[in-house]
Formats: sequence, C-alpha cells, structure tokens
Amino acid sequence: MLGEALNVLATARRNCQICMQRDPGQIFNGSQEAFDPPVVSYWSQWLGHELPKILVVGQDFSDFGYFIRNKGFDEANNTTNDNLQLLFAQAGLAVGKPPAKDASAPVFLTNSILCLKNGAMNAQIKERWVKSCSVHHLVPLLVHLRPPIIVGMGKHGWMAVRQALELSSTPSLIGEAAGNSWVTPDKQYVFAVGHCSGLGLVNRPWLKQVEDWKKIGAVIATLN
Repeated sequence: MLGEALNVLATARRNCQICMQRDPGQIFNGSQEAFDPPVVSYWSQWLGHELPKILVVGQDFSDFGYFIRNKGFDEANNTTNDNLQLLFAQAGLAVGKPPAKDASAPVFLTNSILCLKNGAMNAQIKERWVKSCSVHHLVPLLVHLRPPIIVGMGKHGWMAVRQALELSSTPSLIGEAAGNSWVTPDKQYVFAVGHCSGLGLVNRPWLKQVEDWKKIGAVIATLN
C-alpha cells in the first residue's frame, strides 16, 4: 500500500489532462483504462521504495499499445530493465529481477512523462510534455521523497531533472552531461547517465555506462 502522500501524487497523475488537452490523440492518460494501477509511476511497480537512496528518472513507459497489452505492467525480458538491473549491481545495489516488485531495494523509478504516447515505441516525445510533467508531478515527488541521489537517464530523463531542480547552469544535452555529477544547494547528488536501452547504448556504450554507475555507487557507499 502507498503512503498517504504518494496516494495523493498517484491520484494527481491519474487525473492529469494537461497534455491530452494540448495534443489530443497524441498522448493518453492510462487512467482511461479500468486496470490502470493506482501508482505514481508505472515503472515504480518494479522499484518504488518510499525512503529511497536513489531516484531514477527515465524516458517513458513505452506507448499506449504496450500499456494495453501488458495491462499496465512491464513485460518480462525488457531490455532497458534488464540492463538497468545490471547497472544497479555496478553501483552496489542488488535489486530483484524485473518486473516483479522489489519492496526492499532503496530505489524509486519514475519517468519524464507519466502518460502514454500514441503510436510506435519510438514515437516522438514533445518537450512540452516533459516540462509539464516535471513541474506538476516530478517536483512534488522529489519534495516528498527527498532522495539523496537523483539520476537523469537519457535525453528526456535528464531534461526532466534539469527542469525540476532548475539546473540551468548544467549542460542541456545528455551527450555533454552524461558521466558528470552535481550537488544541489540542498546537498542532493545529481547524476546524468545515458539511457540503457538498445538505442541508448549506441549513443553511450556499455562500458562508459558501467563507469558512470560505479561513480554513483561510490556516493551510495557514503550514505548511512
């Protein structure tokens, strides 16, 4: 069961219509389906700790067709999830095999957009969707969870983190930001990493991603 504050955020996600009204037919809120789970992020059904040491912001929960086929859950043998599990291990975090829920790992997963794009999995994500979701959903989530480590994964995950934390002095392009880290005035560590999907590995190779996550692990090791 979600805590009261996360229940409020989950309800806000399910009720949100901002991007659907701006771009009708291009993006959908999963709440229009009866099986829509009462969660903040569909990705958090795998890793959604309420006192996380690390919060990761990825891209999106694929497309509306994927959501329908899998009834709101991730499918097994998802390349991104399988690779992320391996990268967590490089950071010293043992997490359960996806998509089965691991309630003990101190990780919370969310995405740059919480609604579902229409069309193919590689359909374009509009920048205004990321900005809207960051302001209305990611910021309140970060305020509630207060994770000591925040990771922006890939182009859109990094865009969302920069927006939410107002990191205007950091590189806007993930290609320039990946592998680097910053500390916010509130003493939160912020990391930019490449996306670990198949396409993401083309843009930032596996060995570089492993090194990036080892840097994250070095900070995790200092936390109480």
